[in-house]
Amino acid sequence: MLKQLGLAAVGLALMANGAMAQVFPVDTASTTTISNVKSDIVAWGVVFISVALTIFAYKRIKSLVR
Repeated sequence: MLKQLGLAAVGLALMANGAMAQVFPVDTASTTTISNVKSDIVAWGVVFISVALTIFAYKRIKSLVR
């Protein structure tokens, strides 16, 4: 069980890292469209959910270890 939680925490951390790299790409030549704004909102949502789940998993694993 502990091994599965550890793997889940690592997976969440890797997903959050990849999502944060795609949030606001630097491209000054293009204009902002509604689809860009929607994709940014979805990306930020993924980041916040991933961080929350990572914190939850960390606290859960910490309580199991003690």
